[in-house]
Amino acid sequence: MGETRAALQLLRKIEGKLLNTDVVMYSTIIDSLCKDKFVKDACQLYYEMIAKGISPNVVTFNALIYGFCIVGQLEEAFSLFSKMLLKNINPSVYTYTTLVDALCKEGKVKEDKNVIAMMMKQGVKPDVVTYTSLMDGYCLINEVSKAKFIFNTMAQGGVKPNARCYTVLINGMCKNKMMDEAMDLFKEMQKKKIIPDTVTYSSLINGFCKSGRITHAWELLDEMHEMGQPANIITYNSLLHSLCTSHWDVDKAIALFKKIKNQGIQPDIYTYNILIYLLMDYARQ
Repeated sequence: MGETRAALQLLRKIEGKLLNTDVVMYSTIIDSLCKDKFVKDACQLYYEMIAKGISPNVVTFNALIYGFCIVGQLEEAFSLFSKMLLKNINPSVYTYTTLVDALCKEGKVKEDKNVIAMMMKQGVKPDVVTYTSLMDGYCLINEVSKAKFIFNTMAQGGVKPNARCYTVLINGMCKNKMMDEAMDLFKEMQKKKIIPDTVTYSSLINGFCKSGRITHAWELLDEMHEMGQPANIITYNSLLHSLCTSHWDVDKAIALFKKIKNQGIQPDIYTYNILIYLLMDYARQ
């Protein structure tokens, strides 16, 4: 329910009644604190737990490692990972995947290889989330061919790609204007009955808009509505931007802006910047 403070108060009441607290109680609260980015508070609870003679388990360490990763403290995360190994607590696929994902988000794909190698050595098999994180990392540094290789390796290894996996690779291809390849992957996804979501469609729409293939973008917008996938402000910003850069009629941009608001979608600063630029450009003509 997200009531972490209430859970902590309950823990204190239990302690006050001299009832035994255990690793599950502490780990549950530590996990919740970390997800809320209160990593310092989580660490204090961790040390309190140690002081009371309660040994942490893999769940405790996973929660803290995740917490350090989401606040960008990778050194602390790896330090805790080392402590985990020293305590002879075997890391799970979640532990490794959390570290892989954090490194990838910072573009440190080379360092990821060491983590993957250690993971394999320990006999822990990467899952679809691990592979997807690695693909995302390669796409982030514009090495789409390597991301595609990971995608193929995953399939050959018997790990079935999911919608997120396809979307990451499609997004990477779209950012590099590899639209034909992205569409081939999109069609493969549909053929396998894997349902594209709003992010998948938005990536393709953005790619087509930036490649100047505006008709394809509008066709995809119609398709996503037919498939019951709602467009969001990112989807519409791509279309608005294409209207701006293609010097289309201002009326079409204003009509689209009204449509966005009528659908209850809140425009963001990028939406307004596009419109301001378009109107200023129109005024100069």
